[in-house]
Amino acid sequence: MSESQELRRKLIEAKKLILDGFVEQGIELLSKTITSENIKESNWIICNVIDTADCDAVVKTLDSIGKIFDMSPCANIKRIVYCYALVNKASEYVDLALDIIVKSNKKDALDKLYNDLKNEKINPEFLLKIGIAYKKLGAVRESNEVLRKACENGLKEACENIKEIASKIM
Repeated sequence: MSESQELRRKLIEAKKLILDGFVEQGIELLSKTITSENIKESNWIICNVIDTADCDAVVKTLDSIGKIFDMSPCANIKRIVYCYALVNKASEYVDLALDIIVKSNKKDALDKLYNDLKNEKINPEFLLKIGIAYKKLGAVRESNEVLRKACENGLKEACENIKEIASKIM
């Protein structure tokens, strides 16, 4: 078996462990398998985990070994924010994912994310971050709607952001 095939086999095995609920073992295998020499050809695995694992597994995996990966090519980047919001855990990956969405000008991804979170009981801090991302994309109406919801849920900073946007419009 070639080195590349062996790498792929181990990555798939690690992903299967994570998906089957053996998250720590999967993370451990990824940690042992991925090196600075093979990270480019291994990067796809993180997108796969983000796409297919349950939210607890996504959060645990990113918290453990997320720093070695480049998540910007992942198609389902909004799921990072979604998962961290569901488990109510602040993380640099939430900011990173929202930055990637804003930089790639993917308002539709932000719309889907907000829609997915709308009926969930989440910390208003996540709504504030989404509202600010909308603002960066120039989507003032959506930004105000999300910030208003965060404000209604008791986040003073969101209330101040609404006033700031309103004063710029007038």
